[in-house]
Amino acid sequence: MTDTRVKVRRIIHAIHAVADVAACRAKYLDLLGGMIFAEGYFEAEDRDMALLYVADFMIEPMSPRDPARLEKHFARYLHRYGAGFHSFEIKIDDGPAVAARLKECGCKLSAEYGFFFYVRQESTGGVLLEVCERPMPNDPYERGDWRPQWAGRHATTVHGLDHIACITPDAGRALEFFTGVLDGELLADERIAVPQPGRRVMVRLAETKVAFIQPDDASGGPLGSFLKPPTSGIYSLVWRVEHEDTAEAFFREKGSRTTRQGCVSEGFAIEPADFLGARHEFIRS
Repeated sequence: MTDTRVKVRRIIHAIHAVADVAACRAKYLDLLGGMIFAEGYFEAEDRDMALLYVADFMIEPMSPRDPARLEKHFARYLHRYGAGFHSFEIKIDDGPAVAARLKECGCKLSAEYGFFFYVRQESTGGVLLEVCERPMPNDPYERGDWRPQWAGRHATTVHGLDHIACITPDAGRALEFFTGVLDGELLADERIAVPQPGRRVMVRLAETKVAFIQPDDASGGPLGSFLKPPTSGIYSLVWRVEHEDTAEAFFREKGSRTTRQGCVSEGFAIEPADFLGARHEFIRS
């Protein structure tokens, strides 16, 4: 039987939306040992970006050059949603063909540029998804000898991404989209108690794990509160570290507060307010 699901080649990166891309880039370099490999400007949306790796995972800080130009997609997004994670991006083979296939499945798309586009939250179960057929400029991953351990030892002892954690109002719809429309693999569908009772669906997309978490009570608690304002659905990036104490001490020495409140993992997080609205959690590998 032919598998008609969309083939995901890899999760390329997560976008971190901010007002100041230089300040965001500096955070990743200073706190997480990020390594930049490209920077650029996309005139059609009047936005600047940087591309960097933290250990084995790519992140794209992005900001509107003129935040007052609300006719532009990204300035409008930042004005409405504020700083934080914007989306994660998957690589596919043929942008126009995949866009047509997703529309056949009833999905709503936005910002269609042919080679890349977005799938709106209402079609995915609550997560903004970017879809792209092209490699990122100068991406070390594309050079044919990619080694996830390339970054070596950093003071935080961070050595890889464990998973992307998303908060959704509809985990069933997320499961249907990411394993039925896309070719994701279901790893677990389970109950959780921390940070509040809910359902967690863990899916593997290519080589990356993504959790879709639906709180039982969407009216309260840290997860319910996250769902209340406009949200892209991406709650945190959960990283593996060799030593939690070492990592936490390093962040505090750098002046960044840490917390265990609201964590979807058994580890700790940098206070999102100290990382331009993005939540990074750290667990022992």
